[in-house]
Amino acid sequence: MVRFDTEPLVSPLTPQETNALKLRRRRGDFGSPASPWVKVMGVIVFVLMFAATAPELWEALVNRDPHGNLMWFLLLLPILIILAVLLLGIRKYLRQRRSWLLLARFADANGLQFGIRSAKPNYPGLLFHEGHSRASTLHLFSSAGVLADVGGYEYVTGNGKERSIHRWRFAAFRLPHPVPHLLLDAKANNKWKLTNLPKAFASSQRISLGEPFDSHYQLYAPESYGRDAFQLLPPNVMEALLNAPVVYDIEMVDDWLFCYTQSQQDLTHPDTWRLLETIANGVLGSLTPVVNRYSDPRALAGAAGNTSYGPGTPAPVAPLGRRLRSMTNPVLILLLIGFVGLIGFFLFYQMVYVFTR
Repeated sequence: MVRFDTEPLVSPLTPQETNALKLRRRRGDFGSPASPWVKVMGVIVFVLMFAATAPELWEALVNRDPHGNLMWFLLLLPILIILAVLLLGIRKYLRQRRSWLLLARFADANGLQFGIRSAKPNYPGLLFHEGHSRASTLHLFSSAGVLADVGGYEYVTGNGKERSIHRWRFAAFRLPHPVPHLLLDAKANNKWKLTNLPKAFASSQRISLGEPFDSHYQLYAPESYGRDAFQLLPPNVMEALLNAPVVYDIEMVDDWLFCYTQSQQDLTHPDTWRLLETIANGVLGSLTPVVNRYSDPRALAGAAGNTSYGPGTPAPVAPLGRRLRSMTNPVLILLLIGFVGLIGFFLFYQMVYVFTR
């Protein structure tokens, strides 16, 4: 039974705790050491700008001539704008500092590790191989137990003006042994009936598990693995998924189960950890015995002559079932069709114009 102590998230931070955690961050315990220059650069810029314009402002106020008042206003306006931006930045910084302080204390109380930013997380899930500059952010992780990692995740696509940052929330759970690659695409997270996930998969891999499950999820399994999907998602597992209070896109790959969402998931709120307990105890609690009983007959046939395979050693999944076959995202296809259509319309218009002159 997974249970988290959420008291460290709600009790006030003492000055001693704050100072100790800040010292650990400077040592690099939570990732890259904090740089003090980042905090003070904005203040330095503001002070320098104010010092450069202070004589003119003072002269305009003393003389009180209309021209001077106009100059005073024009000089003061950008300073006020910069001050407003700095205040918003300070507010954001204080909110983020409180978040990581609470999460670091929570991690200590629950035997977890905390990272402010960890580059290139090495997971087999579909999100973790997209784009570049990949990193987990404000995440808590453990080398033991069912819950392996939970937090934010981001990656970048494109460069220059086309650069785009994609932000997700994820939770990674360990399974007892490898299973075929299954994806449950939550329909509530999709837009215009198109998946919100960065990859689309061939329609030939769609599996129906019947209602009410099909109204909530689109299930994908490797071709010829439909029966395996039924075996791994019996009624009690489907019921646990449908009863989860938050809708996640769920991926099972190798010996991992990943939950993805682009909705806010505040790890400093106890309700988020109650939700993770529900998934760990409900969904994983129902799924684990099923996974323990599962074996891929295709892999068993291939392992018949393998002396290293025997009772208690789960057979691996056959190569055909290890990964879903992806296809081009339909959004990109629609954009390409629209672009080609626009070019065709422009060329047709030009031809009509030339021949009707």
